[in-house]
Amino acid sequence: MTDHKPKVKKRAGKVVHSAVSLHAREKAEEIRGRYPSVIDYQTVLNMLEDRKSVRYPVKIRFVSEGIDPGMFARTEPVSENPEDGYIILMHNYFENRHDVLPMLILYQLVLVNYGDLATANDAEIFGATILGMERDAYYQQVAALVDAVWAG
Repeated sequence: MTDHKPKVKKRAGKVVHSAVSLHAREKAEEIRGRYPSVIDYQTVLNMLEDRKSVRYPVKIRFVSEGIDPGMFARTEPVSENPEDGYIILMHNYFENRHDVLPMLILYQLVLVNYGDLATANDAEIFGATILGMERDAYYQQVAALVDAVWAG
């Protein structure tokens, strides 16, 4: 899989890094406690409407263009005001893949909740924790999905 980290900026200092990572894990554990043990696509769509789970409004759109090679999605603010929300532009390869969309959407949500402070590591921790998975297993599955999109 092509490295999916370019959209996530590096943070200044280990203290900030540790604080954001810790908060992402704690927030993910809190979210996991509010939802059923099996997190399906409809559950994730419900999370998107829950401001205790996702800080700002989020819409999902499936697109065939504008996703960089080696990526599966792009998250963009609707405007300069975060309160206006975000759009996750998901590669259209996943449009009818409700079985894997929770994993991919959760990965993108750290950008909504933490903005430029989020790293790929935070995305892995956040998604894996909500889904009740080991971080390495989560990463492996996300990487395999990205590889499937760009293998053609």
